[in-house]
Amino acid sequence: MEHNINITEPTVGCKMGLAYKILLTQLEDALRKANLNINPNEYLILRTLYNNNGAQQCEISELIGKDKSIVSRCIEGLVDKNLVKTEEISHKCRKVYYTAAADEIKPRIMSVANERHKALTDLTNPDDLKIFINVLHNIIKSKSN
Repeated sequence: MEHNINITEPTVGCKMGLAYKILLTQLEDALRKANLNINPNEYLILRTLYNNNGAQQCEISELIGKDKSIVSRCIEGLVDKNLVKTEEISHKCRKVYYTAAADEIKPRIMSVANERHKALTDLTNPDDLKIFINVLHNIIKSKSN
């Protein structure tokens, strides 16, 4: 199937990139307003650990869709902030646990998560949201093909 691309309009990829930048900036602002001294990647790691405490570093990388090296650096940053601790299982694998300090900020992190979710879902109706989520799922699924 051939698709004609209108070169006067930004492509779908450009629009997705712009949307990502906008959402990332909004998340950074929300984390700052909540007085959380964490970046968006650290936020994703903590959100993951709240549901999967003791997850292996490679699992976290897969769950949040970030490179292992980025996750490793962010985990080190979270260790320095006393928000996570690690347990080495082998020379290549560490389990990651959130600390009591991370548990204390969990309500603020979840408040940011709920605020961001509401901001996104308020932009559309439930039917369009289902279609959008399905498209995102298909994009992610195609990564493995």
